[in-house]
Amino acid sequence: MTLSLFDLAAVFLTLSAVIGWLNLKFLRLPAGVAMLLVGLAATLALVGVDRLAPGLGVGAAVGQLVRQVDFSAAVLRFMLAYLLFAGAMHVDFEALKRRGWTAAVLATAGVAISAAVIGGGFWAAARWIGAPLSFAWALVFGVLISPTDPVGVLAALKRTSLVADIRALIEGEALFNDGVGVVLFGAAATLAVGGGGVAPLPLAGQVLLQAGGGGLLGLLAGLIAILAMRSIDDYGVEVGITLALATGVYAGAQALNLSGPIAVVVAGLMLGRHSVREAMSEQTRRYTRAFWTIVDDNLNGVLFLLVGLEVFALKFDPLVDALAVAAVPLIFIGRWAAIAGPAVLLGLVDKTIKPGLVAVLTWAGVRGGLSVAMALSLPPSRERSVILAATYVVVVFSIVVQSLTLERLIVRLGYGRAASTQSAPG
Repeated sequence: MTLSLFDLAAVFLTLSAVIGWLNLKFLRLPAGVAMLLVGLAATLALVGVDRLAPGLGVGAAVGQLVRQVDFSAAVLRFMLAYLLFAGAMHVDFEALKRRGWTAAVLATAGVAISAAVIGGGFWAAARWIGAPLSFAWALVFGVLISPTDPVGVLAALKRTSLVADIRALIEGEALFNDGVGVVLFGAAATLAVGGGGVAPLPLAGQVLLQAGGGGLLGLLAGLIAILAMRSIDDYGVEVGITLALATGVYAGAQALNLSGPIAVVVAGLMLGRHSVREAMSEQTRRYTRAFWTIVDDNLNGVLFLLVGLEVFALKFDPLVDALAVAAVPLIFIGRWAAIAGPAVLLGLVDKTIKPGLVAVLTWAGVRGGLSVAMALSLPPSRERSVILAATYVVVVFSIVVQSLTLERLIVRLGYGRAASTQSAPG
């Protein structure tokens, strides 16, 4: 049975709400971790039932439901716009400005260094294991797995009280390296698919145009929205303007072949900065924050649930599984290289960058649904199956293990206090 878009939305929103309620009542896990684990466990249980009693057709029915959801398109063309905008609006802009250069270097050079290290290591591991994977395709994996996922990072940080500057640095890097990663992924995938028929220099120019053009579009759109909101005082209309801004700037960037993620992050940062003093009244700020918190929480729930269900997209093979497991330590090596390398130079202008902070930033590099979406967007091939399996294993490990232990690491190294020890806001 083929379900309509409305039917699919009803199914997954209902599942998300039910799991969220059960989690708050019984599990008490971070919302994203609970969604992923329940989705994954339910899927594996249904697969087990299908193998024990294939005549029931349970696996086929659930598999058909999951396959009707174009996960890659849902994330890259829809969810990402609202999740990034909501995250950017809530970033402490003044704190981020104090760490601006550090965040910019980590979101650009850091992604490139990580992609090179992970891609090279993944290619070497594939050769050693005997899995067929060229260096170009290994680099594609390095690029798509290098950006820290802003959804996962922001969800993990909600449970922790961090020093303001460090929080803004981690949030800012996650928001911007997301956009940089999407742009670089398109270039890497083009090189891998096109082989020697693609010229690197024009492709590099296209990458710069997409990133810079997306940032400029977001800046201009954000300024227009601020001017419009400054001239009125009606929370219903103004919340509608923020929704139109997030949707319009992302769609416009895609239509112009610019970076939608970078455009929507810049627009969100602009609005978040000006909303405090200039663009919004206290009532409008309260309603706007509530609206985007609801959007963020509900889309997060659906996204992590879908990540858990996407185990149906995997094809199990001993060589592929071994390579997928080998990818887990590689992401930490690549992330550490991406932080520790630039930290040597950044330490000259940012004296607070110390080994402890490098460890926090390395462990805070949570991967999430964006990496899965990029892997699923690759054209069908043997390489796609290998990359998808490795991406899925890394993302599940990252969301579950890193998210659940990040707070403990931050507290132990003295960069914040456990959220449970904080007094309730007045």
